Amino acid sequence: MTTTIQVHIKTKCNFCNGEAYTPIGKAEDINGEIYTRYQACGYCQATGLRERWISLIDFVSMLDEVDPMEPDYEYLAQQEPTSQYRDSRDAAGI
Repeated sequence: MTTTIQVHIKTKCNFCNGEAYTPIGKAEDINGEIYTRYQACGYCQATGLRERWISLIDFVSMLDEVDPMEPDYEYLAQQEPTSQYRDSRDAAGI
C-alpha cells in the first residue's frame, strides 16, 4: 500500500469567481433606480475560496508555474533611498 502526502490548499471559488457573492436578479430601489441584487455564495460560504486537498507532487508543479517572487531590482535602484523613520514621518504628515 502506497501512502501519498497531500497538501490542503485554498483556491478561488469557481462558482462565484472568487467574489463571495452571486447575482440573483434585478430590483428597483426607492428612487426608481434599477440595481443588481446579490446573495452570498452557498458553495464557498461567502469566502470566495474553495478548499482542496492535492498531492504533494501536484503542489510542487503549481509552485513551478508561479512566477518567481524576486523584487524588480532595476525599479528599486531608481527609487530614492528611504528609512523606516522617514516612512513613519511621511505617514504622520510631518
